This record gives sequence, C-alpha cells and structure tokens, in this order.
Amino acid sequence: MTAVTTTDAERSSRRRFAPAIAWGALMLLLTSLPGRAIPAVPVAHIDKLVHATMYAILAALVASAIAGPRRARALAGVVAFASLYGAADEWHQQFIPGRSQDRVDWAADTVGAALGVLFIAAARARREHTT
Repeated sequence: MTAVTTTDAERSSRRRFAPAIAWGALMLLLTSLPGRAIPAVPVAHIDKLVHATMYAILAALVASAIAGPRRARALAGVVAFASLYGAADEWHQQFIPGRSQDRVDWAADTVGAALGVLFIAAARARREHTT
C-alpha cells in the first residue's frame, strides 16, 4: 500500500486558492436563491454592475493565487475560467424559480473577470517596478 502525503507546496497552493474557492461557493449560493428572495432595486441594469463586480472579485482572487514564472500567460486562462463559470451559472439559473438565463449577464461576468485580472496584473507590475 502506498501512503499519500501532502507536501508543503501542495498545502500552500490550497491555502492560496481557498479565498477564491470560498467566493465561488458564495456566488453559487447567492445565485441559487429564488427570484422572490432578491430585493427589487429601482436602478436600471444595476444587476449588470453586480455581476461584473462579483466576477471581478472572483478573477482577482484566482489571479492573486497564481504564482510562478508563467503567471502572465495564466491570467488569460483565469478570464476564460471565470467566463465559463459565469456561463455555467447562467445555465443553472434557468432551473431556479423566478430566475432566468441571460446572455447579457454572462457578458457582464466576463467583462468583470477581465477587469479583475487587469487590476491584479497592474498591481503586480507596479509592485515589481517599485522593488
């Protein structure tokens, strides 16, 4: 029988991604609420800003967790991941009472993810430039 051991690097990686995983789980929980549980806000299209913000945070958390020499390339993958997560979430919402699937929400998710990644990339570039 082979013993399975966890290295310090694996534990560190899990800790780095824990905030992103927790945020993604919270997002799934919130988007699983029935439509009647969501308060009406009298501001047109405010939900698009909410979508963009939620996915900007998700992408920023994932991008922040990525380390290593190839992280710049990985940032495009973070946007793709967040966009696919948004598409899956929109598909899932069609099964929630009072909710619906919306391609414009998905577009807002993707734009938000791109903005979150750009924010992290700019912050890293500034930090590396000043050190």
